[in-house]
Amino acid sequence: DVLKLIRSCRYDGVELVPWGGPYPATPADGRDLKKQYDDLGLEIVSLQGRSRGGSCGSSDHARREQYLSDLKRQVDLLRSWNCEFVGVWSGGRPGPGSEDYCKWTADTWARLTEYAGERGMYVVTEPEPVMAIHSLELLQSVVDSIDSRNFRLIFDPSHSTLLGGGDPFVFLKQFRGKIGHVHFTDTDGTCRGPKGTSKHMTLGDGKLDLLGLLRELKEQGYDKWIMLDLWDIPDIYRATIVGKETLDAMQDILFPA
Repeated sequence: DVLKLIRSCRYDGVELVPWGGPYPATPADGRDLKKQYDDLGLEIVSLQGRSRGGSCGSSDHARREQYLSDLKRQVDLLRSWNCEFVGVWSGGRPGPGSEDYCKWTADTWARLTEYAGERGMYVVTEPEPVMAIHSLELLQSVVDSIDSRNFRLIFDPSHSTLLGGGDPFVFLKQFRGKIGHVHFTDTDGTCRGPKGTSKHMTLGDGKLDLLGLLRELKEQGYDKWIMLDLWDIPDIYRATIVGKETLDAMQDILFPA
């Protein structure tokens, strides 16, 4: 029913989040899963990568290797679906130890990026205030360390607002030319609860200059997917419908017929 709603709203595709069960273990399993989306006319954009038991930034070599092994398999799965990229998140926590965690993360992701690049794909990530990569400075250090055109960033206005001192344009200007994916959402510039990540809101319900953000992306030459990020929005069905209508209206302004 959820996928049918998405299709009825004229979405073009979906980004898969990690799920509890096993991932497709064989090419046939992968084709069967993809067919569920093909039958509805929905493209699988990507997968939010995750390791069970591994960690990209752990000081434990075995856990980093487990993470890399798991993510390589997910790259292979996405490649079989003709996807362009895999999304990764640092995990970890802000505060003491986060700098060392980010150094290990950069090393792990550099190897993953090389693997993905050899298969014609790239890797994307985003900072979050509740994770080890919780500042633009730490994100910049990871980007500089990996130093690859196949390692790119996700622009999420909610996180970028919090980490940019209230201004999401700071992120876009600092990382101009490095944006490889967009998680589009509105926000009021706060977090959801004392330990929650940046508050995501239905497009139009927050305080952001959404059209201005899209215009900046257009001027930077961004021509890839825009995923409506509905993370933890209470009325997700309204957010799905209103968000698509709002995004379509803004695209009509930016790209008139």
